[in-house]
Amino acid sequence: MDDTEAGPAEGTERTPGFAASLLPRIPELAAATVTRLTTEIPAYRLLPDSVLGGDLLANTEAVLKLFLTTVAEGRPPAEHELAAPVAWGAERARDGVPLEAVLRVYPLGARQAWESAMSGPEPTADPYALVTGLLAFLGEVMPKVAEAYLREQADLDWEQREHGRNLAGVLLAGRPARRAAERYGRTLAERYEVVVLRLPEAPGGATTRILRAVRSELDRNPEVLATFKGDGGVLLVPEGQDGGTRRLLARLDTAAELRCMAAAATAEDHEAIPRAQSEASEVLSLAEDLGRAPGVYRLSDLAVEYQLVQPGPARDALARILVPLDDQPHLITTLREFIAAGYRRAEASDVLTVHRNTLTYRLGRIRLLTGHDATDPTDARRLSAALTAYDAVRRSGPAAGSGRAGPAAGRR
Repeated sequence: MDDTEAGPAEGTERTPGFAASLLPRIPELAAATVTRLTTEIPAYRLLPDSVLGGDLLANTEAVLKLFLTTVAEGRPPAEHELAAPVAWGAERARDGVPLEAVLRVYPLGARQAWESAMSGPEPTADPYALVTGLLAFLGEVMPKVAEAYLREQADLDWEQREHGRNLAGVLLAGRPARRAAERYGRTLAERYEVVVLRLPEAPGGATTRILRAVRSELDRNPEVLATFKGDGGVLLVPEGQDGGTRRLLARLDTAAELRCMAAAATAEDHEAIPRAQSEASEVLSLAEDLGRAPGVYRLSDLAVEYQLVQPGPARDALARILVPLDDQPHLITTLREFIAAGYRRAEASDVLTVHRNTLTYRLGRIRLLTGHDATDPTDARRLSAALTAYDAVRRSGPAAGSGRAGPAAGRR
C-alpha cells in the first residue's frame, strides 16, 4: 500500500478513537456548553432554571452524542436521528428564544468538543478529520433546525393573531371575553383605546404589502388586539400601553412607509368598547370628509366640526348659506382651498393653479352670492362652518330649503 492510500486509512482509525474517548465525557461537555450559552447569549439567561437544567441540558447531551457517534462511524446523521434536534429547535421558538440564539448553540457545542479534543493529554492526531466532521454535522443540522424554527414561529404568529382577532371581535360585539382570554392564555386590560384605522392607498397592489407590514408590526405588540377587513381595521390598545396610541401608530406608519388615517376613543370598561368604536368611526369619517392630513384624531380634535355636522336646524341653516353656489362648483372649490390655505391668497392661488387676480375675482363672487366675505375674519369663520355643514348635508341628502340635492362636495 502506498502513502496515498495509507493517509486516509490512518485518519479514519484515529477519528473513531477520538470520538469514543469523548463519549463518556458527554455530560461534562454538555454542562460546559450550557454554561457558555447563559454567559455568551443573553436570551438564554431569561429561560427558567427548569429549562436550562432540564430540557436544554438533556437536548445538548443528545446532540453531542449524535455528533460523536456519527463521527465515530464515519457517516452523516440519518433523517430519523435529526428529528429530535429539529423538534427541540422548534421548542425554543415557543420559549421565545430568537433564532440567532438557537443556531448559536451548535457552533458553541462544536467549539466545546474541539477544545476538549485538542486540550486533552492525548489530543487527536487528525484535527483535519475532526474539523471536517464538525462542519459536515453542522451543515446537516443547522438548516433543518432553522426551517423548523421558522415554521413553528409562523404557526405561533398565526395562532396569536387569530387569538387577538377573536378576542377583538368578542369585545367589539359587546360580549364578555374573559373566559375566551383565559382559554387562549391571554390577559385582558381593564381599559382600552379603540382605534379605527384606515390603511393608506397604494398603487399597484401595494396595499397587500402595507397590510402585511402593519400586521407584522402588531405581532410585536401582542397586548394589542386587532381585527382587519378590507382597507381598514380596529385596534384595541391597552390604555397607556408602550407610550400610547400615538406612538404605536407612528410605528405602524414606519412599517407601512406611508401615514395611516386613524381615530381613537377611550372605553372606560369592556362594555363601553362598542360605543367607543362607533365614536371613533364617526370621527374618522369626519376627518376624511374634511380632507384632514393623515394622523390620529379624537373627538376633542374635531369637536366643533362634529357638532356642525349633526342633523338639525342649525346645520341646515348654515348649509343654506352656500346653496347659491350650487351651480358654480368652482367657487365651492375656491372657498375650500382658500380656507385650507389659512386664508393666504398666494398659497391658495398655487393650489388652484390660478392667478391671484382670478382668486380675488372668485372671492368677490362668493361675497356677492352669499353675502359673506371670506377675507373678513368674522365672515370667514361663518363660511368655514357653512362649508362643513354644506358637505354634511350633501352626504346625507338635499340641503334644507334648497329644493335639490346639488353636486356632492368632493374630498380634497
